[in-house]
Amino acid sequence: MQKNGWLLLIFLLLPHVAIAQTGNCEAALAEAYLDAGNVRARILNNGGLFWRGSPHVYEVPKGSGLHANWAAGIWVGGMINNSLRVAASRYGPWEFWAGPLDEAGNPPSDCKPYDQIWEIRTEDIQTFIDGNGISNNLKNWPWQLGAPIVDGDGNPDNYNLEGGDLPELFGDQRLWWIMNDRGNVHQATDSDPIGLEVHASAHAFDHPGFISNTTFYSYRLINKNTAPFEHAFFGFFKDFDLGNFDDDYVGSDSLLHLSYGYNGDNDDEGGEGYGTAPPAIGFTFLDAESAPPDNIDNDRDGEIDEEDEKIGAYGMLFYHGGGAVSGDPTTGRDYYRYMQSHWKDNKPLYKGYMGYDWGEFSDTFPTETTRFSYSGDPTTKDFWTEFNVNGNGLAHAPANRRSVFSSGPYTIASFDTVEVRLAIVWSRGKDNLDSVAELKKDVKSIRDFSDSFYSPRTYDKTRGNEITPSFTLGFDQNFPNPFTQSTTLRYSLPQAMQVRLAVYDMLGREVAILVDAQQEAGAYTAAFDAGDLPAGIYLARIDLDFLRFTKRMVLLR
Repeated sequence: MQKNGWLLLIFLLLPHVAIAQTGNCEAALAEAYLDAGNVRARILNNGGLFWRGSPHVYEVPKGSGLHANWAAGIWVGGMINNSLRVAASRYGPWEFWAGPLDEAGNPPSDCKPYDQIWEIRTEDIQTFIDGNGISNNLKNWPWQLGAPIVDGDGNPDNYNLEGGDLPELFGDQRLWWIMNDRGNVHQATDSDPIGLEVHASAHAFDHPGFISNTTFYSYRLINKNTAPFEHAFFGFFKDFDLGNFDDDYVGSDSLLHLSYGYNGDNDDEGGEGYGTAPPAIGFTFLDAESAPPDNIDNDRDGEIDEEDEKIGAYGMLFYHGGGAVSGDPTTGRDYYRYMQSHWKDNKPLYKGYMGYDWGEFSDTFPTETTRFSYSGDPTTKDFWTEFNVNGNGLAHAPANRRSVFSSGPYTIASFDTVEVRLAIVWSRGKDNLDSVAELKKDVKSIRDFSDSFYSPRTYDKTRGNEITPSFTLGFDQNFPNPFTQSTTLRYSLPQAMQVRLAVYDMLGREVAILVDAQQEAGAYTAAFDAGDLPAGIYLARIDLDFLRFTKRMVLLR
C-alpha cells in the first residue's frame, strides 16, 4: 500500500477528533457610537475602530466636527505549535468576524445573528430600579454569550433582573460585542487563524474634566485552540490624523505605558484642523494581567519579576508608508515583527533618526536598541523626539503618522483567557507642546485610578435606589438642596489623597473650611451649618490632589 493509503487507514482507525474549520462568514457590519462623555467614537465589531470607509469618527469635543483619530484596530500574533498565527489589519480586509467559537473552535455556520454591538447605559438601570420598565438594552443584554453581569440572586448561571441581576456597567455607557478570527480566510496577513474568541468592550464616563475626554477599552482573548498560544502579542494600530492629517508627530513614554500623537507646530491648519493650541491624543495600556517570571520589567517600575507584576506596554513602533523594510506591513510575519518593535527584516529598532540603520548615517548612527520610538520629551526637545532625531536638533518634517503599540508577551493556554485594557486620552493645553505635558498628567491620573475605571456601578437602596458611580473623582450634590440651616456633602476617594473642602459665597469669599487633611480611600460625609449667613447661593469646592470640583448650594431663610 502506498504511503498516502497507510495514512488514510490510520486516520480512519483513530478515534474521531473534531478539527476546527475556517468558516464562510460575511464581513461584520454592525456599529455603534460611544458618546456618554465629551467624545463621540464610532465603534465597529470587525477588529477595527473609528473607520470602515467614510466617515471616520473620533470626535472631540463632541459636537465640534473635529476628529482626533482616523482609524485604529487590534492586531494579535503568536505561535501555535511553533507555527506563526496572526489576525491583523490596517484598513481591511478585516480578520475578525462576528460571533463566538464552539468548543471545537469552529465559528458559527451563520455569523449574521451575532453581528451586533450591545449597549447599556446608566438610565437603563436607573429606569428599571425605579420601577419604570425594562428597556430593550436591559432586556437584550447577551449574558448567554458571555456579556458580564453583576449577580444579584446568587445564581451565576442565569440573568434574572427581578432577582437582582444586572449588566455589569462600567462608566455611564458600555458597549459590548463578540468576535472570532476563524470566521473566514485571513486575507490581510495570509495567515492561518489563531482560534481566538474575543469579548470586546468600550465604555465612557459622563464626568467633568479629563475623564470625559477619555474612552476605555477591554479585549478578553480566549484561546479555543487545542494547543497553547505562545509568545503572543497584542497590538493596537493607530493612524492618528489629529485634526489635519499631514502635520503630526508621534512619541512614546515607556514609564507611562504611553503612545501619543501631537501637532508638529502650534497651528493645526485647514478645515479639519484644531487651529491654534492643538490637542494631543494618547493611548495607554492599563494594568490587567499578571506577568509570569520572565526576567522582563513588564510594568517598567525598575523591578523585575516582583510579586503581582502586571503586563503593560511592550513597545511602540512608528513605521512609514510604502513597501520598504520599514514600511507598511503586508504579511503576517511583518505584523508580528512590528508588534515586537522589529523591522520587516528582523532588525531591531534603533534609538535615533527614524529608528532604522539605512547606512547613510553609518558614521553617526547610534548602536543603542530600544522598543519605543521617539521616547524623549518633546516639551524640552530632548533626544530622541521628532524635534531632535540625532541629538543635535535635527527635526523631521511633520506629516501623516501611523504606528503600532503593543503589549505582551502572553502565553494563553488552551481554553484559557487573558484580558488587555487600554484607554484613549485627549488633552489640550496652551500650545501644542503644553498639550503633550497635559496629556502626560492626565494619563498618570488615569493610571493611578486604573482599577476604579473598570469597577461596575451599583445602586444604593438607602438613597432611593440611586445609581452610584463606579468611580467618583468629585463629590455628590449636597442634600438637602435647597436647605434652610444645614446640609450634608458626600464624596469618596479611590485612593489616599489630600482633601480640602471649603464653602464660598458668590463674591469668592471663603466662609467655611469643612475638611483640610490627608484622607485614606473610602466614602466620607461633611456637614455644613450655615449659621447666621444670609440666604443666597453658595459654592462648595473640593480640591483632591490634582482635581477640583464645585457644587452650587442654595440657602433659604
